[in-house]
Amino acid sequence: MAMESPLMEPLLDSNDRAPAHVDTPGEHGDAAADESSAVVGNGTDAEESIEKKTVDGDDDGEEGDEMSASVQRRLDEIGGAGNEEEEEEEAGDDAEADEMAARMERRLAALPGKPHVSELYTIFRVAGPMRDRNRHLYEPQMVSLGPFHRGAGRHLDAMEAHKWRYLRDLLARGGGGKSGGATLADYARAARAMEPRARRRYAEPVALPPGEFAEMLLLDGCFVVEFFLKGEDREDDALIDASWAMQNVFNDLILLENQLPFFVLERFYNIATGGLGRDHFVTKVLVNYLTVDMGAARDAEPRRAPDGEIHHLLHLYYHWFLPPEDRPAGSDPAAAGSGSGKSEEDAFDEWISKPMEERVPLTLPSASDLKNAGVTIRAKKSPRSLVDVTFDPRGGVLEIPAVESYTNHVVFANLLAYEQSRGRWELQRLVSYVLLMESVVSAAHDVEILQRAGVLVKGGEDTAAFYAHLAGELCPPPEFVNNCYADLFRDVREHCGRSWNRHRAVLVHDYFSNPWTSMSAAAAVFLLVLTVVQTVYTVLPYYNPP
Repeated sequence: MAMESPLMEPLLDSNDRAPAHVDTPGEHGDAAADESSAVVGNGTDAEESIEKKTVDGDDDGEEGDEMSASVQRRLDEIGGAGNEEEEEEEAGDDAEADEMAARMERRLAALPGKPHVSELYTIFRVAGPMRDRNRHLYEPQMVSLGPFHRGAGRHLDAMEAHKWRYLRDLLARGGGGKSGGATLADYARAARAMEPRARRRYAEPVALPPGEFAEMLLLDGCFVVEFFLKGEDREDDALIDASWAMQNVFNDLILLENQLPFFVLERFYNIATGGLGRDHFVTKVLVNYLTVDMGAARDAEPRRAPDGEIHHLLHLYYHWFLPPEDRPAGSDPAAAGSGSGKSEEDAFDEWISKPMEERVPLTLPSASDLKNAGVTIRAKKSPRSLVDVTFDPRGGVLEIPAVESYTNHVVFANLLAYEQSRGRWELQRLVSYVLLMESVVSAAHDVEILQRAGVLVKGGEDTAAFYAHLAGELCPPPEFVNNCYADLFRDVREHCGRSWNRHRAVLVHDYFSNPWTSMSAAAAVFLLVLTVVQTVYTVLPYYNPP
């Protein structure tokens, strides 16, 4: 060839230098090719050169071995440099990790409580979706207590100024000898001492410094104590005595998000009264307000303060509204067959083999359907609480406590929210009651049936919508409720499923629903009997001739 393109050279020779060109001797001289030209040379010519070297003999084979060794050494050097960089990165990562761990350790050390010991959170915000659609049911309208709604809006400013007047009135009570000369410093020292414990009762971090948090406890706590003391003494208060204002303040005092720990109120009450104690505060003062809007529960047997710690005013109201009851007998499905001669294991297997709707019915039929199935609905006499609903399977009688007042959405909404904040293993009695009433009162005709039965004393057209809103907006889905009426639901549905009960109900409804239909039915039966007797006397001579 006259002018042949230079062949691709080996990357390095044995001395780590670019080797001489291996083309035909003398054609291009002894000029050395640098590494870059070696890399980008003509690939086809390189292949031909390599083949030629292989054919030429052992010398070319030795050069190939040297080239391979040289390339391997270069690769080892490159690999070694990469390892050094990785080691440096690992060392850097270790330093950053140590710094991050130290920072997180400081954060962990600042957490209150101990590992595996749950904090006693008692004051929560209502769950997001439920709260977003019903903000007016959970946010204060006149007075804010605690940190969640502090400074939330201008509509609360008037009562913020009024709190200072109440504090002045409470301090003035010391002049009458009630508090033994308590001073503002006494209240301040008590507030500072209670600040860490009170802060831990809130389920969300509170950004207020300790001093401001303690001042908030003092001002809000003394306002609540003086509010109840004024009520006990029947003192005039132009702002609170307005009818619309009194209801708003009462509602604000029982909002779940608007609570103060009860031990704060108890401590300030003891300072203000010279140590009358919790029982006096609860039974002589608070009960006058906690029974204002309790309906059937107001007529129940006298109650005392709950055992153990009272969390806040809403907890106390819930206790008065729904006093503790034992878990209904037979609520354990395995025990349901213990009286039928079956073992617990067999009874449980039989129970678990049934469809879900038969195992744990989620709803009841409406009042109209219950009536058509032969169930009699009555107002329960002397109920223990609003949720004291019972069913007698033998007589088919469903007894529900009378509801005198049902329109206070705020009360029900916050009682429901509190009940759902207590823990997933607790019986949800108020949620169960709302779901029961929502299923029974599903239409205007059902409201009329419950009115005639005496269950709804003041029921109206909005009753069905009221329970539908509570069940649909403020309660969890029925399948996630620890329902206290599971056995009752099952017994009612079994009763309604028997054909004889339904036929008997139709007979009573069609022929014995009023005196006139009863007389007509009786006359028809009498004529039928006469006809049968006449027929018998007519036929007998034929078979027995004289």
